[in-house]
Amino acid sequence: LSGRGSQIGTKGGKDTRPLGDKVFQQSQVRKILDFLRMAKYPNDSLTSKHFPLSSKEFVCIFNFLYSFMDPRTDSALPLTRFDEEVLKMLKTLHYPGNLSRSHFVTMGSLHSWPTVLGSLSFMCDLASIYSQKLFPNIIALGFPNRDESGFTTDRESKEKIQYEHHLDCWHEFNNGADEFPEQLRALNENLMENNGVDVERLEFLGQQKTTLEQELGRLEERGSRKVELLEQKQVLQSDLAKMTDYLLKIESHINEKQEEGDSKTMELEELCGRLEGTRAEVVDLRSNCEQGKVSHLEVERNGVLIGERRRQGETARLEVEEMEKEVWQKEIKVSRGKEVMDSLAKQINSLAMQEGLKTQSGETICLHLETFQGGRGEGTLANSMRTELSEMARSSRTLTRNTERELQEVVTLSEKFQEEVAMKKKELVSKDGEVARVVDESTKHKELVDREEHLYNRQLADIRDQLHQLKSQDRDNMELKQRELLSAKVRLEKLQQKRKEEEAAGREFLRKVADKTVSYMEECTGYRDKAAMEVLETARARVEMVRRAGTEIQEKVDKALKDTERHLEGH
Repeated sequence: LSGRGSQIGTKGGKDTRPLGDKVFQQSQVRKILDFLRMAKYPNDSLTSKHFPLSSKEFVCIFNFLYSFMDPRTDSALPLTRFDEEVLKMLKTLHYPGNLSRSHFVTMGSLHSWPTVLGSLSFMCDLASIYSQKLFPNIIALGFPNRDESGFTTDRESKEKIQYEHHLDCWHEFNNGADEFPEQLRALNENLMENNGVDVERLEFLGQQKTTLEQELGRLEERGSRKVELLEQKQVLQSDLAKMTDYLLKIESHINEKQEEGDSKTMELEELCGRLEGTRAEVVDLRSNCEQGKVSHLEVERNGVLIGERRRQGETARLEVEEMEKEVWQKEIKVSRGKEVMDSLAKQINSLAMQEGLKTQSGETICLHLETFQGGRGEGTLANSMRTELSEMARSSRTLTRNTERELQEVVTLSEKFQEEVAMKKKELVSKDGEVARVVDESTKHKELVDREEHLYNRQLADIRDQLHQLKSQDRDNMELKQRELLSAKVRLEKLQQKRKEEEAAGREFLRKVADKTVSYMEECTGYRDKAAMEVLETARARVEMVRRAGTEIQEKVDKALKDTERHLEGH
């Protein structure tokens, strides 16, 4: 190795291309010429007759092909003594074949040219990959369309959209623009379209939000009667509950008195029957006494029985009188209760008329209290009225809950809209931050210049006033005052010069800021190229790994075949 110079590919796999085949050589020459014509190689008079190439033409073609892989390098190889450099560069590019310095020194010989042609064909393949596959898709490779979990999506990444926006702004900046409204509008549209935002839906929601806010404002200005209505509702519900309890108590009391009256009527009917039987028995006994059929003892016994019956009748009459008195007192209590019920019914009817309460049939609620006759119609009427009032209370509670639920939904929707508006405002603030900062710096600089100019003008005015005072006070010291005036003018000129220098420094500061911005954009472009190089190197490493694996397998197969042949020859 030391005698023939450095080599590459000695540790790698064997190049499987048939470089010694004339047909293969011609196809590689045609491929190189086609690529050079397509890529607009400067020497358009180059044909297949110029192959094998001269050293100078080889260096020019090599540099031209290498410029596709590294556009920043114009002359990768020098025109003279390039053999060491070309070996280093091919080694860096992981060339799979065997090369040495002698191949490039004796490039035109039949022994060296196929190997040199193979290296040039390898460079042509890499240039084709870079120009046709990598460079057109460098943005797609640098910004893959993947979601947060790493899965492929049909949407472009946010970083890609922002990068393209920065490129458009950079082009406009190079054309002399300081503001980029069209690019910002395009960025907004692309982001909204990429995120699936429906602009019409947002406008509709915005209009709906405005309408709801106006309606809410009208409702707030009109004033809320909710507290008053709730108090009236509670009072009505309390009165209704009290009235219902009172009616139930009156109904149960009337039923008890009705049962008690029925029992008393049955007892009276039983006593009447017993009285009739007693009268019939008395008539029989009188007839027997008149006829003389009854003994003296029996007459006495009958007289005792008659006295006892009379006493029982007197006692029953007294009980009936007491019962009538009690019934009279109960009727008086019932009449008083009826008066109370009439007053409550009037109050309920007046409140129902004020609030417009109506039954299910559409009639205004009105309680009618008639004289109790002991029937069952009144209980049915009270139950139906109570049922309707309960249904109205239940429907009013349901309506109130539905209204509160709708109000809560409106409030939730309004909060959601406010959050979206806040997010959009934050994005707008973040976009305007840089512009605001530059505007603030420019404003501060202008204010500083204005203050200094005002200060200088005021000093000049003071100096002029002092000069006038000095002229009026002392005419003899004119020369001294003139010198002072000249010194003041010199100071004024110095101050003006200082102001100009500070203004120039401010302009220089703005220029440096612009230069830093340009350098930042160039650095971003460098990062993009670096990412492309890293992707390419990774792809080359994978290809080299596959080639090495194939070479190792081929060496093992060749070794096995040689061992087999040697074994067969030994036998």
